[in-house]
Amino acid sequence: MDPREAHAALAARVDAFEAAARERGAEMRCGAGCDACCRVALSVCSLEAAPIREALDALPAARRRELAARAEDPAVRAGERCVMLEADGRCAVYAARPLVCRSQGLPLAYPPGVVPEQAVRAHLEGPAGEQELTWCPLNFVESPPAGEDVLDAGRLDEALATLQRAHVGPTGDPLARVSLRELAASTAPGA
Repeated sequence: MDPREAHAALAARVDAFEAAARERGAEMRCGAGCDACCRVALSVCSLEAAPIREALDALPAARRRELAARAEDPAVRAGERCVMLEADGRCAVYAARPLVCRSQGLPLAYPPGVVPEQAVRAHLEGPAGEQELTWCPLNFVESPPAGEDVLDAGRLDEALATLQRAHVGPTGDPLARVSLRELAASTAPGA
C-alpha cells in the first residue's frame, strides 16, 4: 500500500477508535469549539504535510490569504495558538488534521519516560509492560478511563514513523518537519 493511502487508513482507524470510545460512554468533553489542545505551534512530517497542503489548496483564494495572514499573527508566531485554529474554535483543515490532533483528548499510553512527569495521570500494566497514561485534564474528571478507551500512542507514533520512512524513501530525511505555520503562509495565492 502506498504510504499516503496507509496514512489515510491509519487516520481513519484513530477516528474510529475515538468514535468507539465515545459510544462506550467515555467521559470525553472534546468537541467542535473546544480548542484547549490547539494552543501550540505544531509541525508535521512530510507525509502528514501533504494532505494538509491539499486541504489548504482546495480552500477559496480569500481563505488562503486569510490563513497566510494569520501565520504572521503574534500569538501564532509565539506558538500560543495553532495557525489553523479558527475564531470559533474549529480547525481550518479538520478533515486533514494530523494524527496528534486526531488523538488529543483520548487517554494515550506511552512507554515510561516519554511523557513529561507532570502530564502522567496514571500507569497501566499491559502486554507491552508498564505504560504511562496521559489525557486532557478536561476529560475523565469523574473517573479514570477504561482500558479499552486507551490508545497506544507509542504504537501509533511507530506506525507514523514507519510510513514516513517509506514516504521519503532511502534518500529523504524521515525526521524533517514542516510547521503548520509555514504551510499556511505558503498557501496564499501567488506565494
